[in-house]
Amino acid sequence: MIQNQVAKQMKLGMNAELLRKIEEGTSAETGERFFDALVQHLASALDTKYAWVTEWSRAARELHALSFWAKDHFVTGFRYPVAGSPCETVVDERRPVHIPERVIELYPLDASLQELGAVSYFGVPLLDNDGGVLGHLALLDDRPMDENPILSAILNIFAGRASAELRRLQREREIREREAKLSRLFEGAMDAIVEFNDELCITNINSAAERTFQRLRSEAVGSPVDELLTVDSKGKLVSLVDGLMKRSGGERSIWIDGGLEGIDRDAGHFPAEATLSHYETDGHNYFALILRNVLERIEAEERVRFLLDETTYLRNEIETIYGFDEIVGNSPALRRVLDDVVSVASTDATVLITGETGTGKELIARAIHRRSSRSERPMVTVNCAAISAGLQESEFFGHEKGSFTGASQRRDGRFKLAHGGTIFLDELGEMPIDLQAKLLRVLQEGEFTPVGSAHTVKVDVRVIAATNRDLSELADSGNFRPDLMYRLSVFPIHVPPLRERREDIPLLAEDFSKRLARRQNRNILPLSETFKRRLSSYDWPGNIRELQNVIERAFITSIDGRSLNLDKALPETRGHADDSSKSSDRVGEDRVLTATDLKQLERRNIERALSVTNGRLSGAGGAADLLGVHANTLASRIRSLGIERRPASHVPAPKSR
Repeated sequence: MIQNQVAKQMKLGMNAELLRKIEEGTSAETGERFFDALVQHLASALDTKYAWVTEWSRAARELHALSFWAKDHFVTGFRYPVAGSPCETVVDERRPVHIPERVIELYPLDASLQELGAVSYFGVPLLDNDGGVLGHLALLDDRPMDENPILSAILNIFAGRASAELRRLQREREIREREAKLSRLFEGAMDAIVEFNDELCITNINSAAERTFQRLRSEAVGSPVDELLTVDSKGKLVSLVDGLMKRSGGERSIWIDGGLEGIDRDAGHFPAEATLSHYETDGHNYFALILRNVLERIEAEERVRFLLDETTYLRNEIETIYGFDEIVGNSPALRRVLDDVVSVASTDATVLITGETGTGKELIARAIHRRSSRSERPMVTVNCAAISAGLQESEFFGHEKGSFTGASQRRDGRFKLAHGGTIFLDELGEMPIDLQAKLLRVLQEGEFTPVGSAHTVKVDVRVIAATNRDLSELADSGNFRPDLMYRLSVFPIHVPPLRERREDIPLLAEDFSKRLARRQNRNILPLSETFKRRLSSYDWPGNIRELQNVIERAFITSIDGRSLNLDKALPETRGHADDSSKSSDRVGEDRVLTATDLKQLERRNIERALSVTNGRLSGAGGAADLLGVHANTLASRIRSLGIERRPASHVPAPKSR
């Protein structure tokens, strides 16, 4: 009996070592390099001659290898018709297939098996979120491959990883195809399109602009955009660019009232109607100036704008294409939420996600969308609190040209953009009461009327809403329609706060620290048990967002560059300055904090955040982002506490108590 226990322990250790070797060999790779690393390390760790991962072509009924490892080298360009092969069973029946021996006898029509001298085979399907086949992962050997549940488990684990990576690559291909389509529209447009950056230097022009201004693209690119305009129009354009950059409410395009006057080298000056659009790519500002003959139609411009918006949403979805992979945790409370996600995702039911600020409600919404039949279309996100009340109706439902002051052109709203997909309404409790009636109509009838229009627009949109407020209390106070509340609550999901899933806190902290380390190309030591206990003992009023900010602060203030510094990141657990004999990981004083203590604690924390961000309050990486609160809320607290916003070098260090 003792010998059996020893053998069992040795076997478990060997299996864990196999998993570790494969995981280490693939964790740093993505894309094609991930597939190369995966098949090479699988073959090496499991001692098989061949391993490959493929993509399934349903129309051709063949698999083409994303990576194929054969004994000691990679085979390129390998395509494999599945008829009469063991792979056919894998993709048709969507299940693992294991042939321990005599695979050639069982599949005599498969010539490739004979060429490779195959004896055994093990294949696992790669499945999409909806259960469709993406490809398969397989092992082949010239020796028998015995039944082994651990082998099956390992292949299933890495088949899941390969499926997520293949989905991401397919979405990247889709974006490239859309960008190619956008490029063809750009070149084929009859209107002159001039793209320039925030330094007013031309970055691209289309063929129509070459004809309009009689300039070759090679001449125009890099030159000032105002060389194309008369003196009066130069000043007008500069003023419009500056005004567009300062606009709030998400407006990115304007109709240039009165048009512009361009310069044609051959014909001299010419009048043109024009629009100016602003967009961001990779953190840089760009502008598109579209000039057209007043007699020509404007469909090309609308098609370009729509494709730009849709491509932007698809690009944003690339980083969140992994199903549940980004939802970290294994607590019973989280598992119940994920069970609800699986249950409702395949339906078109309206979902209301509730929970405190920072609990990850948008992440749950994205998980529902990715696992739904609408996953091929974008999920359009709208933060109701970030759009001023006067602009919300136009933002949601669009408007006609001239429907209100400043409506210089027709614009489609977010519901139209989300047609066929999902719209996520975040901070729903901030929606004005008059707009709630229009939203109710969309939910009940699937139609709406744009601002200033007499025509009804039909849409097919799934609605997922989220709020950190109690809608019942809002309804009782008259600030929220009860009928809308009931209509949204078809399938409610409550995301628990972090204090109710404390066992997930160390897992989340480890995940955040590893991501930061990879981003900064640094090696971070594993979190100590004391560190984890300190994190788990804190109540996290800001939930996951606050935890992420704390880990980033601990990363930034690391003394040795390898271990996180929690003392400066988590105020409630700082020790006494005069008690140097106690561990820096000590939780803190075992006493009740008074209102004055809490106020001083809040003041020091805000001052540290302002110090780290050099006094910057809002935006990505600002103090509000770091603390996980709204910028307006933080500004109010700064005024209330009498904190002076100064550069980091002038912010006084907090005094130790």
